[in-house]
Amino acid sequence: MKYFIAAKNEKLARLKQAKEEAEKEIAEYRAQLEREFQKKVSDSSGDSGANVKRLEKETDEKIAHLKTEAGRISDDVVTMLLKYVTTVKN
Repeated sequence: MKYFIAAKNEKLARLKQAKEEAEKEIAEYRAQLEREFQKKVSDSSGDSGANVKRLEKETDEKIAHLKTEAGRISDDVVTMLLKYVTTVKN
């Protein structure tokens, strides 16, 4: 009976040790994943700032181009509209 109790106690001790080792491995793995995630977030947020600046620059260039084109053809558009508005068809 003593051997049975001793064996049971050893088994419980080994199970407890195995559980502690598994929890330690899980914690280390979780910490590694968290570090990788934070690195990706910081890398992508840096890119995001650069992308925002690039998009703002492209947008400003397109707006400037549209204003230039509108200024260039506005007289022609006004003349055409006046012609169609003032022409009477029978």
